[in-house]
Amino acid sequence: MNAIHDNRVGSKIAAIFMVALAMFLPLAMFLPLLSRNHRALAFAPQYIIRESSMNSRNANYGALKPTIPLYMASTVSNMTVATDGTNDDNGREGIQLKGSQLKPKMLDHEEGPVTAIHSIAEFLNAIENTKTNELVIVKFHAKFCRVCSRVILKYKKMSHRLASTDTPVPIKFISVETTANPKIIEKLGVKKFPFLQIYRNGECVASFGTGPAHNFQSVVGGTIEQKLKMSLEEWEAFQKEFKSEIENSRENLEFLRLESEIGNSCSTSLTDGKVGP
Repeated sequence: MNAIHDNRVGSKIAAIFMVALAMFLPLAMFLPLLSRNHRALAFAPQYIIRESSMNSRNANYGALKPTIPLYMASTVSNMTVATDGTNDDNGREGIQLKGSQLKPKMLDHEEGPVTAIHSIAEFLNAIENTKTNELVIVKFHAKFCRVCSRVILKYKKMSHRLASTDTPVPIKFISVETTANPKIIEKLGVKKFPFLQIYRNGECVASFGTGPAHNFQSVVGGTIEQKLKMSLEEWEAFQKEFKSEIENSRENLEFLRLESEIGNSCSTSLTDGKVGP
């Protein structure tokens, strides 16, 4: 009888333990994430994002932090958490928030102040043949990316507004679609969409994933406004702080230029009837 009683007590204790464990585990997993994001939010949105590593060809840098918690953004360090229909690093569609069931119109070009890029030569010309201190805003997007279709109108409105504004320095907007410009995407190491870069005097001074569509204006618009207001002394300090990232982006452009020269050489050889370059 004592053995039976002991078995029943042991079973009850085990059942209580399993229930307690089932209740505690989700909380234990959530608390570190919540704590980390609360610390990040304490510094938002005035500090610069710097997500880099020794092995990263295209680190995120030069952008304002989002005003929403980082676990709601599309890029957190090397992990992508898609919350608005975007894609992660492996091309898988992320978590979708419930909302309108209407599918967004998939656009692959823009009009007005935004110039669509169709070749490597056009891209290099757009970012290098500029006025002194002119900012070149480059948005990378893909036809298969739902978030990209949602931010096209936001990007167009932003370009119209700034084009009609007396900005401290000249500014222009270009757009690069991945299926039409695969070599540009490859050589620059762009893996997330939408993705944004800002060039100044031929140097990439900002490179980052824009995150969900509802965060586009605050992150992209805020970063552009900040760059427009920076003094020459602030630019010098910025270039010193992000020297390695700027050097890496310059190397990416050299690879891209070499790719363009090889392509032109091969095209010339084929035209002349030669086999090799």
